[in-house]
Amino acid sequence: MQHPVFLNTRSVSVYFGLWALIAGVHFSVFYFVCFLPVEVSIADSLVFNGLFCSAGISMWYIVRYSIPDQKNIWNVIFNHLSFLTLTMAVWIGLSYTVLSTGFAHNKVFMDLLVVSIPYEVILGIIFYTVIALTYYLFIYYINLQEKVKVESRRREVLKETELNMLKSQINPHFLFNSLNSISSLTITNPDKARDMVIKLSDFLRYSVSHNATSFTTLEKEMVNIRHYLEIEKVRFGDKLLFSFNLAGDCAAHQIPVMLLQPLFENAIKHGVYESTEQVSIVMDCVYKAGYLEISIVNDFDPNAHARKGTGIGLKNIRERLRLLYKNDKLLRTAVEGTRFSVFLSLPNTEIKTV
Repeated sequence: MQHPVFLNTRSVSVYFGLWALIAGVHFSVFYFVCFLPVEVSIADSLVFNGLFCSAGISMWYIVRYSIPDQKNIWNVIFNHLSFLTLTMAVWIGLSYTVLSTGFAHNKVFMDLLVVSIPYEVILGIIFYTVIALTYYLFIYYINLQEKVKVESRRREVLKETELNMLKSQINPHFLFNSLNSISSLTITNPDKARDMVIKLSDFLRYSVSHNATSFTTLEKEMVNIRHYLEIEKVRFGDKLLFSFNLAGDCAAHQIPVMLLQPLFENAIKHGVYESTEQVSIVMDCVYKAGYLEISIVNDFDPNAHARKGTGIGLKNIRERLRLLYKNDKLLRTAVEGTRFSVFLSLPNTEIKTV
């Protein structure tokens, strides 16, 4: 963070202008009230205020290092008391040395110089406090501005994410194919057609009833995933196999709604669609060290012509995880031979489920 005094020409002018005003008041008191010679009044004003003006610039670094939000409050107090003591000692000691060297012959001024030391200490503490508080206000103002920018960007991305999520949730081809399958089943197997209509209805209801920031349990999410895969299995038959291996403590873990859906859609699109062989989709889940570790592995044909996608799936998931967990390293992928794997590490959260 840039030094606030040297932020721009205006800040430099304001800082040194204020010290010039203080020095003018100081001179006026000594010359018009204490009736000291003009050269003594000017020298006393310039030395005391000039030295503290320089000390005030260096105070930025102790303030920048001692932010209450980042350090223990007692460490902050200790740092300021130590620097204040050092500043008072150097300021008064150096000022006294310079002025006594130049005006040792003026007994009235020398007596006043000694008598005024306690008042100078009080004035120095006031200066120090005002400057420190001003610097802290500047830091908090900059941090607030950054938070406003981040929040604004978060809202923009969240809106984009919600739109992309809806776009990835209701795949028109999936819907059309499902309806075609239902139409065929009404003739060959009415009971199965009715069952598929119910599953498709439940799937669509779940898909559109939540926004991108909602959380639900993994158990509820897997019910919807199973509906989706069972609907697809009607079309692909034995070509599609799927299995879930979930440890007992995974079901109640909270995850973002529809987070896994695009991953299974990708597995269908790039695995089952493109392969002439039987394709297996296997999901494993364990709860370990405060994280829900999920892996989704599917077979694919490396020689098949890859379908062109919009890239919404993984990009959408990464962005949602970054926004919700403030971490962009919770998702990774790997390719080993004819198997494509996606790994998710979701931290435990107390966010209310839906």
